[in-house]
Amino acid sequence: MTTTVEQRTLTQAELAAARGLSIKQPYAFSIAEGFKTIENRTRSTRYRGPLFIHASQPLLRTLPIARYSRAAALRLDELGGSTNFWDARKHIPSKEVATPHPTLARSAVIATARLTGCHRASNGCCAPWGFPEMWHWELADVQPLRQAVPRAGALGLWKTDAALSAAVAEAT
Repeated sequence: MTTTVEQRTLTQAELAAARGLSIKQPYAFSIAEGFKTIENRTRSTRYRGPLFIHASQPLLRTLPIARYSRAAALRLDELGGSTNFWDARKHIPSKEVATPHPTLARSAVIATARLTGCHRASNGCCAPWGFPEMWHWELADVQPLRQAVPRAGALGLWKTDAALSAAVAEAT
């Protein structure tokens, strides 16, 4: 028996109060596409609430995504594979060339989510995405954006501003 979990979109007030979390690709892609609900971090956090999932500039080219999720690997292949990751801050929109898929962007907010919990890894919990000896940040209500919102990232949880919140609201 399968259970359907209702996904809740962030409200305007939540968008305005959201924090940013920069994550390397293809992990950010895996979160935005709904395959990864745990983010591994070296530190715990007391923060609970809305997040902007930011795909950072660095790309982990050697990450075998199929090792964690065959479905994620198939979705990545469906979107053209790992060679289709693109830098949103350098992309120039064009009528002749289609904008690449938003969840493949780098240097951009690509999804919204809610940080609902944080726990220390234990006994192989949160497999296959949860790593041992790490803090597992629990994500829920992940919603990919219709278009990537270019922005430089930062380490840890970072504060957003009104312009970014407005751009993300427009892209949801």
